[in-house]
Amino acid sequence: MRLRMHAGFTLFEVIAVMTVVMIISTLGIINLSRLQSVFVLRSSADEIRSMIQYGRELAVANKDMASYNLSLSGSVVKLQKNGLEFSRYVVPQKVTINPSSFSWIFSSITGGVQTCAPCQLMLTSNGLNEIINIQSNGIVD
Repeated sequence: MRLRMHAGFTLFEVIAVMTVVMIISTLGIINLSRLQSVFVLRSSADEIRSMIQYGRELAVANKDMASYNLSLSGSVVKLQKNGLEFSRYVVPQKVTINPSSFSWIFSSITGGVQTCAPCQLMLTSNGLNEIINIQSNGIVD
């Protein structure tokens, strides 16, 4: 007597595997979009932190007695020397900053922020927050 072997898969097996693959793919896409929001938020915070630190360092090493300040207007963070912009960062549309505008002046020699003590920026994107603390001496936490 010969045994008859069936080759291939049934329609039910193919549909079951496709359903599982689609569910796993959907979950992965959802997690990737959330992860992208985290990366955009953290990179924005890092850019602004570095601008604050750079402004402070320039004010401390101020050899030509220039005035350095950092400001936010709209979605643009600007680092200025004697009122002239020399560095800028455009905040992505998905990220909001609170306060929505500021202008901080770094004091010469100490690098402290004269117009607020301490200062705090809160960046928000898709329900996630990143906080930047600036001490009265200009050091960023």
